[in-house]
Amino acid sequence: MIDYESLLDRVRQNPYEHLGRCSVSEIYPYFIGYDIARKNWGLSEIHYQFDRDEFRDWIESKVHLCNKNLQTFCLLMTETEKEAFNLYFEFYDLAIEECKVNLTINKEISDAEFNLNISEKSATLVDFILNEEFRKRPAMYFGNHRKVSGLWAMCNGFLWAEKDLGIEDSSDAINLEMFQLWIDERYPIAKGKPWDKIFFYNALNSDDRALKEFYDHFEMFLEGKKSDAPPRWVEIAIESIKKNEKLDENQ
Repeated sequence: MIDYESLLDRVRQNPYEHLGRCSVSEIYPYFIGYDIARKNWGLSEIHYQFDRDEFRDWIESKVHLCNKNLQTFCLLMTETEKEAFNLYFEFYDLAIEECKVNLTINKEISDAEFNLNISEKSATLVDFILNEEFRKRPAMYFGNHRKVSGLWAMCNGFLWAEKDLGIEDSSDAINLEMFQLWIDERYPIAKGKPWDKIFFYNALNSDDRALKEFYDHFEMFLEGKKSDAPPRWVEIAIESIKKNEKLDENQ
């Protein structure tokens, strides 16, 4: 089984492939998605060589976080997400170097017991995304900054966890791939750009509106609407007009 440190290094080497951009803010959502996928397939969370509490204690010995996490501190101390991303890994490398005697390398942990032929997925990523509790509290998972980008990173982390388990064509992988193609057809001017960037652009950089844009479009896609279908608000407006016309006719 891949451990957290190996996976983090993979993200570090190619942040655009895993996070969609070079951003420290998307690291946490990515790992949320990764662990959700493992849990849904009946597996344990990824193994940490570096104990989380010990890492937190080490960070506190260097900087006073005031109950904030390292990602937030790195954003405070830099001007861009990319600079914060690089600073985060500078801290992490230093922590590993100073605390390497305390690393727990568990070679016995593996996913050898996982058998795709007999394993069943308890819930899909789509189920999780559409869950009402999740929709009400996205900040619990992504913070209050660029939630739609955090959602993209979470989805990608989920799909990468399945790839690492040898699952290439799950219903979630197909749905997300088809959704991206649907978005490409709907917004050809931004063809090939991840859907989170398109929604953030459409929402004029409004975080909450960008997330609403995602749900409006994703539900249209799942309902089988064509890529050139009118926006949901237009449909609601037309239905309201027709309803008022019927009321006028009956008076």
